[in-house]
Amino acid sequence: EELYKILQVSTCTLASVAHGSNDIANSIGPLAAVWMVFSSGQVSEKAKLPVWLLLYGAVALDIGLITYGHKIMHALGTKFIYHSPSRGFCIQLASMFTVLFFSKMGVPVSTTHCICGATAAVGVCGGGLGAVNWRMLLTMFLGWIVTVPAAGLLSGLSFLMIASAPRPMPSNGFFEL
Repeated sequence: EELYKILQVSTCTLASVAHGSNDIANSIGPLAAVWMVFSSGQVSEKAKLPVWLLLYGAVALDIGLITYGHKIMHALGTKFIYHSPSRGFCIQLASMFTVLFFSKMGVPVSTTHCICGATAAVGVCGGGLGAVNWRMLLTMFLGWIVTVPAAGLLSGLSFLMIASAPRPMPSNGFFEL
């Protein structure tokens, strides 16, 4: 276990790079498309990405990790399975390779989903089916399923409010002094 403490520093660093690059790409991709259309008025497959857009994504990711990430890490680290340095090494290595592989293939994946799957697999391999908190895994899974329709509903309602907002037009007296 002492050796894995040292090795885990390297997998932790590599997992952080994979997490940052994958999640920034997943979140900034749609924003880059909007920026491209807004700034150039054209649609194409490749967008020239300004550096400030990537920095915006990195800062947003950091704010998310600082404000709520510690709760997720605490739950995965203490309530999901028993952790040790060797288990942590295997979890980080497997999720890092999974994220990097699918990112290279151009498939958007969730780093959190990969880490949760790797954590459950390590728990089953290390202690059998009873070593995993299945209720917690079910709660996470249901949360993942609910997230997409909830985000779609909120997005649609936001658009409806913006599209239904009053507009300045000569006929509604907005331009009169």
